[in-house]
Amino acid sequence: MKSDDLADEVQARLAESVTLCVGRLVDGGLDRERLAIDAAAADALRAQAVPVVGRLRHGGAVRYTAGNEIEDDEYFLVDDAGTLEELAPFRILAAELGSMPVARPADLDASVGLTVTGFGDDDASRIVAVQKADPRLTHRGGRFFALGSDVLHLLEEPVFAFSPTIDFLVGPDWAVVLRQRPFEALLRHVSQVEQRIGGWVESITTHIPMDSKAAAQLREVAMRDSRTWRRLREIHQRGHLAHVTIEQVKGYAARVGLDVNRVVHGDKLVFDPVDRFGFLHLLNEDLYRGPLTDDVYEAQRKMTAD
Repeated sequence: MKSDDLADEVQARLAESVTLCVGRLVDGGLDRERLAIDAAAADALRAQAVPVVGRLRHGGAVRYTAGNEIEDDEYFLVDDAGTLEELAPFRILAAELGSMPVARPADLDASVGLTVTGFGDDDASRIVAVQKADPRLTHRGGRFFALGSDVLHLLEEPVFAFSPTIDFLVGPDWAVVLRQRPFEALLRHVSQVEQRIGGWVESITTHIPMDSKAAAQLREVAMRDSRTWRRLREIHQRGHLAHVTIEQVKGYAARVGLDVNRVVHGDKLVFDPVDRFGFLHLLNEDLYRGPLTDDVYEAQRKMTAD
């Protein structure tokens, strides 16, 4: 999807109805409730999303891969089937916003882990803007505040503050990531990464022999390190190792200057947690030698040529 088309779609949805819900992260899923909002609050939520339209229109779209990072004016554009499938809970949420039970603001507490704003009249085309770890309980009831006037007011209920920062948007067949870390924290939860890491490691060991102790160490590291599980996930999604032999791995390691004995022992892959990124970069074909300097580089924003 082109940047202007994406910006136009988001801008069109902002002109439609606005709904708001809060969610709690429970058992690999989302427990959510809708909040009733007035017209002023709806307009304020629209205003939060307006800068996103400008970023989509004038910023740079970057493919979401394990090794990519984004600059301030860039964003990740997610349109691959695998990641969108993992984000399915947010599409389900988008369709259910209109019929979701309404919660009382007084019932909100610090267990709220995210807020989701829906823009759009139609369930299928609605866009949701997600903010992690919001709202925050800032003040308890029974305190006096000026509230922008010369008169003090007594607030009887707790006050929740909503951050103006949107972490990511999920559309009908795309997602836009504005802040990578909170996005991946929520992706890890809703896609149940811990339960899937074993399968991602098996997608390596099924095709290339690997020492059982090394495979166990790789699983352990991935459980606690997001950069490791992201690369395992990408290796699994690519599926390229189905056509790779241990001899090819050894040859590639030698070409890019890695100590082959730290990657392969005998006819099996070995894994050292200290060298985990060299190991994963190798299996994901992220390393190359510069044709002019012969220096070894890690590929960034890798894309296959059409």
